[in-house]
Amino acid sequence: MNERASDGSDVLFALESKPPLRVALGAAIQHMLAIFAGIVTPALIVCGLCGASPALTRQMAGMALFISGVSTFIQIHRFGAVGSGLLSIQGTSSSFIAIFAGMAAAGLARGETPEQMLGLMFGMGLVCALVEVALSQVLPWLRKVITPLVAGLVITLIGLTLIKVSVMQIGGGAAALAAGTFAAPRDLALAVLAAGTVLAMNRSRIPGFRMGALMGGIVVGTLVAALLGAVDVPAWTGPWIAVPVPFKIALSFRWEWVLPMALMYLASTIETIGDITATSMVSGEPTEGELYERRLSGGVLADGLNSILATVFSSFPNTTFSQNNGVIQLTGIASRRVGMWIALFLVVMGLLPGVAWVFTLVPRAVLGGATLVMFGTVASSGIRLMATGGFGRKSLLVVAMSLGAGLAVTIEPRLLSQFPDWAQQLFGSGIVTGTVAAVLAQALAGKD
Repeated sequence: MNERASDGSDVLFALESKPPLRVALGAAIQHMLAIFAGIVTPALIVCGLCGASPALTRQMAGMALFISGVSTFIQIHRFGAVGSGLLSIQGTSSSFIAIFAGMAAAGLARGETPEQMLGLMFGMGLVCALVEVALSQVLPWLRKVITPLVAGLVITLIGLTLIKVSVMQIGGGAAALAAGTFAAPRDLALAVLAAGTVLAMNRSRIPGFRMGALMGGIVVGTLVAALLGAVDVPAWTGPWIAVPVPFKIALSFRWEWVLPMALMYLASTIETIGDITATSMVSGEPTEGELYERRLSGGVLADGLNSILATVFSSFPNTTFSQNNGVIQLTGIASRRVGMWIALFLVVMGLLPGVAWVFTLVPRAVLGGATLVMFGTVASSGIRLMATGGFGRKSLLVVAMSLGAGLAVTIEPRLLSQFPDWAQQLFGSGIVTGTVAAVLAQALAGKD
């Protein structure tokens, strides 16, 4: 029997309800369609930027799935004060790609191996995740300082900065740039095909098509690339079952990356607050009051601790996904039991390297075309958040200063070429520069 929420919402199975097995599995599969590509894609992009081998890339993608499953279980189950207790699905955060791209570029300039570059990413991720843990305890203060305008600007800058990474992938990556084959017509055509497929499926009236749009773009693009002979199939090496090993990649640390990483965790916290609020709303749960505040604090705390756990097992920071809120709204199923099935699926797939191996076959141009739409969506969601408070004179000045400063160093990194190395590393990120500019501009601009 359906267990419709008592508040009259469209929720058919509330948070604590027990839907039949077939219903729970059906909902879990829909959630998997919405998140699978989003979990694996950041690992593929970062490994590509580092020049990692197919075996190492496969390992990173597999661990991303495994950790996402463990993190989802922690977030949903709620252990003491850790976790939201809602149907909040966790996965690899794409927000950190821009910072990791800078680390990869610096590592390549120093002649480091892919393992050394990844070790720095994991080391910085582990230490700086403590920022999100700390922020979970001061959320009321944080929500006063970080207004919807600033939060929207941060999210917009993340999306705009990541578009640059997608464009590099569309052209064939650093290897193609070095070989003089960057932006080959075939690569551009594959990117357009992947992006067009994502857009077409997103506009479909069939819910399953919309949820699986990113996956569909990657699959269609890869199949066409295979027909054109653009897919390299490496020989299988390694075991069929992967056993997670703590600190498999040695961690390292550099002071110049502390502030950029800390600000990214701040951005992740802001996103999580919005995502958990949205999950509460579509689940028919309160969006104010003591229970809501506890869930918010527990959710952000789980984000930080799960990111620490991810780096321990050689994976990338985790965050609460927003796309699952659409699935909850679509299905009317907000039961946390669905989340337990999702967590189990992710863990099992993470332990099977063959699943990750399939994704390593995706050509970079296809990946870039598909993620171009995804990152553009991130930027547009930031713009929508900014618009919630209206655009007065002060707001327009803050937006102008933040976007101007952030995009300036993104478009032309040589602007900082005369600065010390630490300043170049710190403010070379458009996200960091734009966020600092937004906070300062908001403080100095006064009232409308």
